[in-house]
Amino acid sequence: MAANFHDPNNHAPAVSPADVWDDAGLPPRACGGGGVLLPNKRLRAVRGPAAGASCEPVPTGLRIDVKCAERKASSTPGAAAIQEYGAAVVKLEQAVAEGPFQAARVIPAMELSEREEVSELQGEGKDWGKVRHLPLRWLVAAGVGVGGVLVAALATQELLLAPKSKARAGSLEWVEESKFDEIKGFELDGSSETDARKLLATYAKATAPEHVLPLIRDAARLTSRLRQDWRPWQVPADWQPARNAEWQTGTEGGRSHGLLSGRKPDYTSYRVYFVREGDALRIDWEATDGLGDSEFAALGRGVGSGGLLRAYLAPENFYSLTFPESTYRSYKLLAPDREQVVWGYVELGSPAAAALLKIFESAEAAGEPPAERPMTLRLTNPPKGAQKNQWVIGELLHIDWVCP
Repeated sequence: MAANFHDPNNHAPAVSPADVWDDAGLPPRACGGGGVLLPNKRLRAVRGPAAGASCEPVPTGLRIDVKCAERKASSTPGAAAIQEYGAAVVKLEQAVAEGPFQAARVIPAMELSEREEVSELQGEGKDWGKVRHLPLRWLVAAGVGVGGVLVAALATQELLLAPKSKARAGSLEWVEESKFDEIKGFELDGSSETDARKLLATYAKATAPEHVLPLIRDAARLTSRLRQDWRPWQVPADWQPARNAEWQTGTEGGRSHGLLSGRKPDYTSYRVYFVREGDALRIDWEATDGLGDSEFAALGRGVGSGGLLRAYLAPENFYSLTFPESTYRSYKLLAPDREQVVWGYVELGSPAAAALLKIFESAEAAGEPPAERPMTLRLTNPPKGAQKNQWVIGELLHIDWVCP
């Protein structure tokens, strides 16, 4: 603003750069008789608190005060000075002075006795990789001991191989020579199992009775029945018994035999019996199919006269007025396919009742779980008043299904 501009309404006095106006604000009496009352003008050098300022407190605004922690002067004498190398500052601290190392307890070295020499000491550091030689007396004693054992073994062998004295004429001696001859070749592991697997594969692939006759036992006697009752297995051309098929041997029934159990391709189970006929291995077809003089379907309807029967036998407690518990013992007879059931009763005091009781009691004493046992029985007609599926066990022919 130009200083020489004259404005009649302008009541501000002339100012200069050295003038400073008080910032305390206008006094309470802002207006006077001729205009506005301005604060007193003062120079910058004598600036002080404005006169006539308002007594109201001026609000203190936000105050920022940063206090830095003062570092105490190091009281450690001889502190290392700070040196500067290039643009980096390196401060060397004086290490803490430690006193000399002192042992808590001094263990004196052990002195060797007069009898203990350095050459007799043994240890890992001294004897590492060296062979320790045993004294000669130990080697001689070991040789004598081995010789004694050999002499005793030879003497025992001579005693075992020496012929035994014959039994007295009055004593009884029971030897089954034929049984031992027949059991030869039916071992659990050996050629008999391999031959049985090959024979079963040929039998399973047969499609006509003429192919089966050379493979079975008593082919001449069973020719007519084989043509009537034999059914092919209908297996693939490359079928072989599975590796997990179970091979067993036994002599029940008075004849040694082998038994191979497994499953067919249609998941039905099979139990094939093998016997020796002369020098050849044959399949016992009657035992394999569980054949008898009567079929289970007919026995269940009360048809027929019983006869030879192959079945799974298990003790039961099924009695009636015709077969009371005081006179008979009850058994359950299962068909070879385990699908059909008839009831058999054996009269107490008969040889068949004693034989069956002994079989199941011995199995129970051995801790075997109760299970059906394969038996070959002879059934007879029941008395009057019996139900259709109740029959009398007249004779126990064989344990298992293989006949002598």
